[in-house]
Amino acid sequence: MDLLKLVNKSKYKDNKAFQVLFELFYDEVYRIAYLITQSRAMSEDAAQEAFLKAFERLDTLKEPKKFVSWIKSITARCAIDILRQQKCLTVLDEFADYPNGDYISPAVLPQPETEAERRELKAKLREAIYSLNPIHRQVVVLKYYLGFDTREIARTLDLPPGTVKSRLHRALKILNLKISSDKNFPLPVYKTITKKEGTQQ
Repeated sequence: MDLLKLVNKSKYKDNKAFQVLFELFYDEVYRIAYLITQSRAMSEDAAQEAFLKAFERLDTLKEPKKFVSWIKSITARCAIDILRQQKCLTVLDEFADYPNGDYISPAVLPQPETEAERRELKAKLREAIYSLNPIHRQVVVLKYYLGFDTREIARTLDLPPGTVKSRLHRALKILNLKISSDKNFPLPVYKTITKKEGTQQ
């Protein structure tokens, strides 16, 4: 059964159809949560909560083909809410004024010559993202994994847009410091990302 049929059946509270969706996309949803929380337990909670909310709100999804990106967005918000509840998100005064199956957006990466090099670059960048402070990691995930714009990130995190931009800017600088010394990167990641950003505006 294809995705559209599964989603449409689930809209009418077909539990079996939704169970198939759960089994198909649980791993992807879990990985999004883990990118944000860095905790298996919290990621499992966020994934479960995201699917529950998705099932309850499926009638609000106007385009069934966007189910995957939609539930990933729900997951990100659930993960952030759980972090807040656990008091894992810290606000630093310094920063008061940030989808693909493999979870690293090609737009964030320099373009290597071979697929093997591409996988290696993604692994290095993913490791660097994991090491970010939660307030920086979450904006990178929302921006480059889920494709949120500044206003969407601001609404999700309940922050002014200026704060979002500041955190994203800082996060990219930190990533650059972590991996730009690697000779396998044709360009520093910060320059690569900001160049991509500039071409999109």
